[in-house]
Amino acid sequence: MALHPTTGTSRRSSEKPLKRLFRAIGRLLTKATSTVHRFVSLRKNISEDRLRLLAADKRQNHRVPLVDTTVHVTDGCLFATALIDNISLCGICLCNLPEQLYRSARELTVFSSDNPGMPILHIQPKWENTGWDGKTIGATILNSSETWRLFFVHTSSRMES
Repeated sequence: MALHPTTGTSRRSSEKPLKRLFRAIGRLLTKATSTVHRFVSLRKNISEDRLRLLAADKRQNHRVPLVDTTVHVTDGCLFATALIDNISLCGICLCNLPEQLYRSARELTVFSSDNPGMPILHIQPKWENTGWDGKTIGATILNSSETWRLFFVHTSSRMES
């Protein structure tokens, strides 16, 4: 703390209380402004990262997430029940599959006994991810028909409303 050269008192004690108050408010505003600038900068970086992720997504078709929709899946040897995670006009993502399913099969058959509007699909797995709750696969629909397109449009319109 600096002392006044002629009086020997501190600069703060010789200032008027109102002036000290304004100085303290100015310091607080400076700190708050720098915090806001850091927050805006951080938010801008997050938005840029999100845009980069969206640009990296090479999907050509819109995905529609489904909730609690089960289907039966077979590779011709094993049979399992799976949850549909999402669908598109040309693809499907299935969850909770047993790890043993489709080890060497190039094609799987998907059908539903609960939903008469869903056609029997022949799919070709493109990727898989194994977790604690089973395997998740993304697949291309090989026999995309008019019935599948109608099912997709009907399902997507229900999800948007």
